[in-house]
Amino acid sequence: MKRSPDETHLIDRPSMLEEVMQVVASADEIALDTEADSMHAYPEKICLLQIRAQGNSWLVDPLADLDCSGLMEILSDKSLIFHAADYDLRLLYRRFRFRPRRVFDTMWAARLVGYQRFGLEFLVKHFFDIQLEKGPQTANWGLRPLTPSMAQYALNDVFFLHSLTDLLRKELQDMGRLTWLNDICYRVVDQACRGEKDDSDIAWRLKGSQKLTPRGLAFMKAIWLWREKEAVRANRPPFFVLTHDLVTLLSSKAALNEDWRASIPRKMSSRRRHELEKLIQSTGRLEMDQFPQKLKHSRLRATDQEKMRAEELRQIRDKVADELKLDPSIIASKALLTRLGLEHSSAKGELMPWQRELLGLSLQGSSKTPDADKRSL
Repeated sequence: MKRSPDETHLIDRPSMLEEVMQVVASADEIALDTEADSMHAYPEKICLLQIRAQGNSWLVDPLADLDCSGLMEILSDKSLIFHAADYDLRLLYRRFRFRPRRVFDTMWAARLVGYQRFGLEFLVKHFFDIQLEKGPQTANWGLRPLTPSMAQYALNDVFFLHSLTDLLRKELQDMGRLTWLNDICYRVVDQACRGEKDDSDIAWRLKGSQKLTPRGLAFMKAIWLWREKEAVRANRPPFFVLTHDLVTLLSSKAALNEDWRASIPRKMSSRRRHELEKLIQSTGRLEMDQFPQKLKHSRLRATDQEKMRAEELRQIRDKVADELKLDPSIIASKALLTRLGLEHSSAKGELMPWQRELLGLSLQGSSKTPDADKRSL
């Protein structure tokens, strides 16, 4: 195989995109990846679509004056190859409401074969003896023009995926595990391509919030909301405005009537400092009935018998995982085993059919996963 992608120009004009769509429309399996600017802008956005089909690679620029809806419609009915699809699918769903019909995730394929390391860089080195460059991984993908090294890095993310898929698919077929990947990929798509839950009472509760009093939570919520507005205004990630740790520290000190002003970074602009000080002062005048309340977490109180059942399942899981040379968490996580041990738990429904079978749990009453015929790999 070739050792590097073909020289490829950025697709940033409608006429160029039309040519790409014609090739993609006639392809059976397409490699896809995205680059976003999460380290450099807020909120993050898709800055690049990397596509490879029928021996050709393209970098499609969604930041240009392009209507990508036609491309998304074509891709939605194709078999797509991703490496670690979850993040890319969430970005694509948020931006285009895109949901693919079929996905082959090479990261999950490698894990199901039994590889302990499953990053794309490792797999390309392992199978093809080619060392990928890491350099531009954290580059600002929203900048134009792309540097040659950025373009090369982005193209590498899709260039090897077809060959890698052929090898991993063959291994999974020989091991009888291809349907396992089928189920996992369907679940990845289903979880990534759904409407976002209302987390308005959760998102602002940063690490350390559980130790704060209701008054401290009032300060944390107010500071967090102010930081969000500042981040959008500056088009910079929130931690550039104020780190998570400082939000928690300021909230704690303000609630205890300690000297919180000394904790505001000296490099903060005078405007931001003035607004933040004014905000903290006004929050301090809130009445108790205006304070947010601590979240009540329902804790599992397992009986000794239920704990014993969970331990039995763990032993079964670990034995099977050792025999199959798999990471035990692929069969069932520790938290899921705990829920499975509960007498009245409905956690069995969280398991895929092959996971239930490996754990020796009854398949009675289970139903075929929806649209299984549409998900064939």
